[in-house]
Amino acid sequence: MKFTNPLFSSFLLILFSCNSNESIKNDANNELLVEGNWHLEFELTPNNFLPVDFTLNKVDSAYEIEFTNAEERIPVKDITISGNKIIIKDEIFNSWFEGEIVSPTKINGFWYKGDLKNKIPFEASQNIMDRFPKPEKMSKAQPNISGTWEVDFSKGTDDHYKAVGLFQQVDNYVTGTFMTETGDYRFLEGNMYNNNLYLSCFDGAHAFLFKASFINGVLEGNFWSGSHWEEPWTATKNEAFKLTNPDSLTFLKEGFETISFKLPNINDDSISLSDDKYRDKVVIVNIMGPWCPNCKDETAYLTELHKKYQSQGLEIVALSFDKTTDLETAKNNIRKIQKHFNAQFDFLIAGKASKIEAAKTLPMLNQIMSYPTTVFIDKKGKVRKIRTGFYGPGTGNYYKRYTEETDLFIQSLLKEKEV
Repeated sequence: MKFTNPLFSSFLLILFSCNSNESIKNDANNELLVEGNWHLEFELTPNNFLPVDFTLNKVDSAYEIEFTNAEERIPVKDITISGNKIIIKDEIFNSWFEGEIVSPTKINGFWYKGDLKNKIPFEASQNIMDRFPKPEKMSKAQPNISGTWEVDFSKGTDDHYKAVGLFQQVDNYVTGTFMTETGDYRFLEGNMYNNNLYLSCFDGAHAFLFKASFINGVLEGNFWSGSHWEEPWTATKNEAFKLTNPDSLTFLKEGFETISFKLPNINDDSISLSDDKYRDKVVIVNIMGPWCPNCKDETAYLTELHKKYQSQGLEIVALSFDKTTDLETAKNNIRKIQKHFNAQFDFLIAGKASKIEAAKTLPMLNQIMSYPTTVFIDKKGKVRKIRTGFYGPGTGNYYKRYTEETDLFIQSLLKEKEV
């Protein structure tokens, strides 16, 4: 996640199938919520709405929801209904919905992130529809933006950064993502109508909305992150465009061959790389935050990597930089991550998620510009590679290529002789 930009800390959203004609009964007051496809719209600003879809189902006596973005499915099971009030809590991120059941097919309320002050109004209705509403008049010929695009966000400002836009379009339906030097925007889904592009996603931590017009081969529009951030973006098609190599952005300062730290785990035990558990092992140190969707994507991948190679000598330790200063809250956030992924490696409490705190914890690195950042250490204790950011499954072949290359790299490190 990028320190100077609140966009990256980027996760959730789901394609689904459902039973659209059944009903859920609220035994408290005989209210009915119709099972099946629902369409939710956040009101970012007056007349500017961010859509997301979900399914509502009842399994045994419990209510369950799945939000959707393109290929990704993420279930939410922490749902409480009391009278005509409904509360939907994300299972990892500190966010939740509080709504009023207006009718069997309508819920109104607010989405809260972090605290009661940070909220966005929403309206949800039981409906099957396009993600973005189709205009009454449609042009016969629609542009197809499938391919790779060179993207500029906030061009001409101090916040300017480059990105790779990856889009797939079939008729009016568009999916894709943006890759930056510090991560990706995960799964985006939307529509192209009359030379206008609309994309959105909701991942539990962030609500993203992209709009752009396609004029003379150029996409030009705006990007909203919730109701607190807006910036312009432009893009031109460029299949050859590449970003800076993510392995070159973060590195050891002169005179250092490795990293070191001594930090507590959730049981208050002090952990360091000099412990017997890590000695003569290949070690991956994952610098992450429990609030970060890209980190969640990488934690899922690292959990599988750990299961695959731990018996051969691979260990992983995650350094958790949290947005809270409350120790017990930080511990609980780690527990939720470990439980969700069944991650069987150490998570350490590293401090506050800021440049200053990261520099204090890891002063031998030139910078920590992204959550996550991943350090690969060989059996002799030397750093062999540092990866800034993570291109998750929403990036398609980029994710596939990175995971395959990392798998081979770990195998080569494990085959090397010890000290």
